[in-house]
Amino acid sequence: MVTVTIMRAKPLLVVCAVSLAAVLAAGAGRASSVGCRPGPTKVDGKKATRFCGSATAVIHVGHHWFRLRSGECAGTSKFFTVNVGTAVVAPNQKVPYFGLTVGQYPNAPKTRKPAGKDGVYHLGVVVVRWHGGAWDISGWVRIALWGDRSGGAFFGKTTFYPHRRVSGAFSC
Repeated sequence: MVTVTIMRAKPLLVVCAVSLAAVLAAGAGRASSVGCRPGPTKVDGKKATRFCGSATAVIHVGHHWFRLRSGECAGTSKFFTVNVGTAVVAPNQKVPYFGLTVGQYPNAPKTRKPAGKDGVYHLGVVVVRWHGGAWDISGWVRIALWGDRSGGAFFGKTTFYPHRRVSGAFSC
């Protein structure tokens, strides 16, 4: 049995990530998995956004490894984002979700540099939810994008105490 530490995330970080996710989901392509319907939905009566597609993520937190499937990647000349799973606007989310955004995304601090191409970036947002566990990185995180932004890896420490190391990789 795997025990997951539950940490409270500041609602603003979750709302920002889910808001950006909802905007990008509006242009979501066809689902790659049968039965997955992307877009707005509800989970336990809470607003949520479901992502479907070929994107996957593998995340490592402490002694735990998570693998998520069925997501999407999107990008502009200014930012890049990947969302896998279902993002719920609620603390202690029970359904799996991974979100990573880097560059000059909407409402990002003005000092962020664009992430319109492959390379290494050091400021971004990472949100991980796994069966009640929450690990968020807002600010310094090392994000490497490669393959014309078709994949990448990240590493950082959670924003909130206790500061846990979080790392992983994703592909679009």
